[in-house]
Amino acid sequence: MTTAEYNIIVRQWGPHLLRFANRNLKNMDVAKDVVQDAFEVLWNKRDEIQAEKARQYLFTVVFRKGIDIFRSIKPNDTIEEHHHQITDSRAIDKTYSDKEIIEKAIANLPEMQRQLVLLRDLEGYDYKEIGEITGLSLSQVKVYLFRARKTMKETITTLEAI
Repeated sequence: MTTAEYNIIVRQWGPHLLRFANRNLKNMDVAKDVVQDAFEVLWNKRDEIQAEKARQYLFTVVFRKGIDIFRSIKPNDTIEEHHHQITDSRAIDKTYSDKEIIEKAIANLPEMQRQLVLLRDLEGYDYKEIGEITGLSLSQVKVYLFRARKTMKETITTLEAI
């Protein structure tokens, strides 16, 4: 990859990577650091990576760095604790806009499901590309997305009823 190709990739995919990282990490400063680290990794491997595959490589790096951050900060919650958090957040807030409802539904998803929904529905990756980025099989991607959408539907229905 040439320097010119690298610069084009930074301009073209930087905003998409930042949006993806920020949605996952919920902290713009940390998201900027993760994206910058991803571009640094790409630069260091510019001789090994073709420009056409840079987008997928960058999303993979951001995805994995996000997982590393979650593992270092957040203890593993059980499903029961996760459902209690959803129930508690519903009791606090009374009215939501459509955007807030969707954001809350996405935020209440388990980490892996949230990242898959963002890759599929926000960034527009197909199932095969998501599998390559996350290291999941095609059937695992489909199952996780199905479960995520089912959970989101339940959350949205509950929040709209409030």
